This record gives sequence, structure tokens and C-alpha cells, in this order.
Amino acid sequence: MKKIINRLKMLYAFTFATSKQKFYPQEVVLELTNACNLECIMCPHKKMKRKIGLLDSNLFKKIIDEISEHSELLYLHGTGESLIHPQLSKLCLYAHQKKLRTCLSTNGMLLTEELLSCGLDYLIIALDGGTAETYEKIRVGGNFNKLINNIKNILKVKSSTKICLQMIYMPENSHEVAAFKNLFTKEEQKKIFQFRFKPFSNTYAEKVVQKNLERPCFWPWNMMFVCCDGTVSLCCIDYEREICLGDLKEQSVFEIWNSPQLDTIRKHHQQKNRHQIELCSTCSIPEKYKFNLSFTLASAFLSAYQVKILTPIYERISSLKT
Repeated sequence: MKKIINRLKMLYAFTFATSKQKFYPQEVVLELTNACNLECIMCPHKKMKRKIGLLDSNLFKKIIDEISEHSELLYLHGTGESLIHPQLSKLCLYAHQKKLRTCLSTNGMLLTEELLSCGLDYLIIALDGGTAETYEKIRVGGNFNKLINNIKNILKVKSSTKICLQMIYMPENSHEVAAFKNLFTKEEQKKIFQFRFKPFSNTYAEKVVQKNLERPCFWPWNMMFVCCDGTVSLCCIDYEREICLGDLKEQSVFEIWNSPQLDTIRKHHQQKNRHQIELCSTCSIPEKYKFNLSFTLASAFLSAYQVKILTPIYERISSLKT
């Protein structure tokens, strides 16, 4: 019930542009590490200057203890590859025991069956090619055959975890959509919850028309991004943490989420002045207005987890970029 009440508070604050309504983030991203074992051509990780580190396990539990009764969905990934974190399975199990839905996105190089025994709800595996040649050009440092074997091995495990195989659709791999699915037998395909073909989007658009700058983004109301050092950035697009909203080693989630700083950012969005925020002024997320509006409306009636698993279906029907 507290989660539903929190969701309604969030939507009220967004709809009526008020800072009087205090609430928790509906979704929380906990970046377990910003280290990565690949150098993918579409990822800004190789340009990142933030210090590489691991999220402290005690800090993780502190955050989970605070949000578990209010927030609905926990992302166990950020700018890096979360399977590098040695405590990943234990941390995921802790969140599961606190009745938080969990989602993890991985490049799959370090994937083992253990990950399916810790209560993980939704597992996204990046498979950006139907052949070794294409995949290894995109996921530089990756091993196509190893990834396919890793996926086939976890498909043998009986688990409640929903598995999504995701291809980021771009010119380099657009010719291999059919080959992507044919990598797996009919029996294996039955065990895969979703095949997602996600169009590549240059979020930092070179030009964003003025009209788009008038559209508010839902994320400042909906999703908190926690960096692996405990600091909070504006969103997942802010991979360098250009905007620091606070530090969870010293502050609470509630305190940061209802701070004057974030309230000012929300007002800029609602008052059609998001161009005053440098990071937001070149972002194309609100440009996808129909998707943003649909996402907001869906959040009124569905849990964040339900919205998450329905998103690939919506993308397929509407043919809109996310």
C-alpha cells in the first residue's frame, strides 16, 4: 500500500507542478560499479573521468532499508558492468528479501548460473549482433561464442527470472535481426521472455529544436541514480555526475529527493525552461513525447516493474525510439 501511495504522490507532484508533496523515487538505480570489461562503440564509458570503484555493501543495505517500503523497482546496473562486483548475488538477494523488484542489464561476459538463484526478477543481456564478426566490432573486447554459451547455460536453469535478450539496433547490425533470434533453438526461445530490438538513440543530440525544450522529462520525479561512490547524479545520462544532488553516505534518499536543488530542476522542466540546465538542454529524451506521455500515464495504473516489462512490447507496437 505504501508503494501505491508513493506512486500517487509522485504523479500528483508531476501533474500539478508542486513541491509541497514529498515522496520517494519510484525507481532507484544503484550503480554497483563504474568499471567495465568492454569498450562498446556506442557507450561513453571510455570517455568517463570519474574514479573507478565499487558500491560499498553496507551503503547498499542502508539505501535498500530506506526505500524498500516505498520504491518499486531497483536497477542493479549503471555506467559499468555489475557482474564485476564480487557481492552482486548477495546484494540482489538482500533486495529480494526486502520485497524490491530487481532488474539487471549485463554484457554477459561474466554470466553464471548463480545469478538466477538470488531472486533477480528481470535480466537483460546485451547481444548486439547475430554473428561474431558484427558483435565483436560493436562490443569491443567481447567474445561472441563465450556469450552465446553463457546464455545457453543459464537457459538450462529452472528459474523465475525473466530473461530479455536485447539488440541495440544500429547501422552496424541492422542486417542481422533474423540471425539474432536464430542463434537459439525453438526450445531455448521458449525460455527467453523477450527479444528486444532497441533503436540506438543519440541522447545528447547535436541539435534539439526549441519546441522540444518545452517538454518536461519524467525522470526527475521518477528515477534516482546513485553512483558507486554513494553520490547522486541527476539521471543515468549524467555519466560524469556533472550535477551532484547529494551524498547518501551523509544524507537520506528522502532528503536528497525532496531537496531545494532538485525542486528547482523540476520547476525548470515544468515551466518549459529546461534549457537553463546545461545537461538537459541537449538531451533528446523528452523529444520522444508520445512515449514519455504514455510512460507517465502507465505509471498511474501499473507498478514500475510492470511498466518495465511492457516497454519492449510498446516499442514494437508503436515503432517509437526509446
